Amino acid sequence: MPRTFYRIVKTNPPTVEDFLSNQAKGRPMHRGIHPGMLRLWDGLSMYATEDQAANKAAQSPMLGSVVAELVIPPSASIRIEQTTRDRGHFTLWGEPEEMLRCVTRVRPVLRTLPQR
Repeated sequence: MPRTFYRIVKTNPPTVEDFLSNQAKGRPMHRGIHPGMLRLWDGLSMYATEDQAANKAAQSPMLGSVVAELVIPPSASIRIEQTTRDRGHFTLWGEPEEMLRCVTRVRPVLRTLPQR
C-alpha cells in the first residue's frame, strides 16, 4: 500500500535540489550533534500530515514556503523511518530523482501575520 508524506520545499514545482540531503548538499554537521544524528543528516525530513509540514514551514521560513505531497509506492527503493520525538516526523532515504517522481501535488504555505 502506498504511503503519503509531506516535505517542505523551496521551489514550485519542486526540483531534484529540494530532495538532496544536507550531506549531499555539502552542509557541515553542527558541532555537538550526537553521532547517531549522522544518519538523519543523510536523509530527508518529512511529515505525516500536510498541516504538520505547513506548521513547521510557518515556524521556520528558511526551510521553504511550499509543501510537496509525496506518495511512495511499495515498490520504491526509498527507506522510511519515524524519527525524532515528534511522532509525525519521518526521515526518508533514497535517490532524489525517485523522490521527485513521487510528488503528486504542491501547495504554498500560508503565513499568518502575528496579531497585534
